[in-house]
Order: sequence, then C-alpha cells, then structure tokens
Amino acid sequence: MMITAVAAVGATAGAWLVAPFVAMARRGTLDDQARAAARAEADRAVAVRRARRREAIVAAASDLPEVSVPAQRSSGSAQVLRVS
Repeated sequence: MMITAVAAVGATAGAWLVAPFVAMARRGTLDDQARAAARAEADRAVAVRRARRREAIVAAASDLPEVSVPAQRSSGSAQVLRVS
C-alpha cells in the first residue's frame, strides 16, 4: 500500500514538473507567442492596406464614363481560308 502511494505521488510530481515543458513544446514559449502575435498583426495591417487600395481602384474605375464598344461585323461575309 505504501509503495502504491509513493508511486502515485511520484507520478503526480513528475507530471507537474513535465507539464510546462510539454506546453512550451506544443505552443512555444511566451516570447515565441508574442512574436507570432506581432507578426500576425503586421500581416493583418498589410492585408488591410492592400484591401483599401483595391477598393480605391475599383471606386475610381466605377467613376469612369461608359466606354462604347463598336458592334462586331456579321459572320456571314467572313472568308474561309482553305489549306491544301
């Protein structure tokens, strides 16, 4: 009974000691997480700038006057080129 209790306490203490290292291996250290968050924020800022620029281009293009395209000729008078 005593050996079982000691083994249980030892296993609990081992898990308590190992848990922070497992968490760091999975998610990285706090510094790694802070760098990743800063990088993601910078990427978001770049994406917002690109989206605003695209939006301005589309708005400017929609303000342009209509462009008329001449009608196409009918295909009835088209010549067929035969290769022999």
